[in-house]
Amino acid sequence: MQSSRRLQRTLAALVVAGGTGYAYYQYRARRNDSLGQSTFKIPIRQRDASGKVVTVSMEVPYLPNATVEERVKVFSRTLFSPPPQLYDSDLSRDCIKFFGAQLNSNEPVEDMQPEAVVYTYKNSTRKPLIVTAIADGHSGPYTSAKLSGNLGLLTVLTLAREQGFKVDVPKVDITEANIELPSAFKLHKEKTAGLLQKAWEAYDAYLVFHEPKQAAKTMSVDPQASQSDQQALVLPGYSGACALAAFVDTEEKEMWVACTGDCRAVAGYWDEKGDGTGTWRVDVLSEDQTAESPKEVARIIREHPKDNAGNVIRNGRILGSLQPSRSFGDLRYKWPAQMQQELLPKLLPPNVPVRPPPANLLTPPYVTARPEVQYRKFTLPSSAPSSNSPRSTLRFLILATDGLWDELSNTDAVALVAGHQSGYRGSIPRGELTKRIPTTEDISNKTSDPLPHAAKSNKGSYDWSFRDEHVGMHLIRNAIGGQDDQKIQQLLSIPPPYSRRFRDDISVAIITFDKDDMPVQEVTRSKL
Repeated sequence: MQSSRRLQRTLAALVVAGGTGYAYYQYRARRNDSLGQSTFKIPIRQRDASGKVVTVSMEVPYLPNATVEERVKVFSRTLFSPPPQLYDSDLSRDCIKFFGAQLNSNEPVEDMQPEAVVYTYKNSTRKPLIVTAIADGHSGPYTSAKLSGNLGLLTVLTLAREQGFKVDVPKVDITEANIELPSAFKLHKEKTAGLLQKAWEAYDAYLVFHEPKQAAKTMSVDPQASQSDQQALVLPGYSGACALAAFVDTEEKEMWVACTGDCRAVAGYWDEKGDGTGTWRVDVLSEDQTAESPKEVARIIREHPKDNAGNVIRNGRILGSLQPSRSFGDLRYKWPAQMQQELLPKLLPPNVPVRPPPANLLTPPYVTARPEVQYRKFTLPSSAPSSNSPRSTLRFLILATDGLWDELSNTDAVALVAGHQSGYRGSIPRGELTKRIPTTEDISNKTSDPLPHAAKSNKGSYDWSFRDEHVGMHLIRNAIGGQDDQKIQQLLSIPPPYSRRFRDDISVAIITFDKDDMPVQEVTRSKL
């Protein structure tokens, strides 16, 4: 997962503190290297000579441990660390960092690479607006790839235009961008949620209707038009993607989280008591929007004629086919059937099969990109009261695709990040995590709907692992096996497309807020 060199640096620290941790790692590494010479079997479905679908065993070789360690992509950077002379002399300043991590199951990965962009204010000491976003693609990587670098940026530009501002955006790598806004630009509590919804719906209409029509127009004029150009116009609307973004105003201490689909955002707060002790509070900032959500089912049925209500949602899917009830793209659920039948065979490239319209597609659209938006007011560590009175401070945000939430509960994810920031290293028995890292769930904002992606791994037996320097890598490791190195090596050795039956693409974005005065917990050690 991480490079061997980085793991060695991490474990070298354990040697200084106590040699047993490193000895344990050497033992585990030798054992896993031996797996690289062996195989295991998985069940797969295929057609026999008569055409019947049967289940057979497929023998899979273990990947070398070094190859496994390189599978997770990680990236991080400091987003905001203001010089004290600009703001105040308080040593506990807001140092805000971004950590992204991604592990693919599909090839190519269908998730967008997690990103975070800093928007500063021109000629102003106002603290920045930070936007972080992820997207989970399906039916190909095209929609999520189109959203990459565009979703948050176009949203902010829409918000600026609504206030009468024109923002010039430099051509820069969006993952490293620092973009200037007019000093008078501000997010307004009363208007921002509605404007976010308007912006996302407009961008989806551009992908689903404008660009395919542009492709059709081009082909009518030039039938020999570049296939790659046509593909770039059509496929982002033809495939689909769920999306999630957080807009964090660090000056006003306000944030908006927009969610379209079944990605999920969770915040971790440190609720400190007057005596310095406290607990970690879990605040779920989005609701999974799928055809398994009673709220979404009721909404969709309400939007369509009653005489077709039984066909709108079938087997927990939209028209019996699509699980997310909100997404970008997915024009098969937004175009009329006749339009699909006439245009798609002409527009899609030869290597992309033309799928028929879903059955009972009578009154589209059945899927929307309109996000649900949650608002929060928060306090950062540097602005919390210094007295002995209780205080609650926002310490981190976790945004992740459903591949993570299939395996980790909200509470486990917050406890794992909190423990990592608090200095835990080594392992923690599975049932001990929230006892050693006390957590409570914020019920004031809790939905009554069940979460479609209830963590399966709550029934797992492996211990939690605290070995990785990178917090995003840390979450992914614990989602797929924790301390069970053999399980991880086995899961990552299964090649696509078969791997998709065992795990999904996982993408994680974590924003952390000033951990200078983070409560330090006891440090655990690995044991032989």
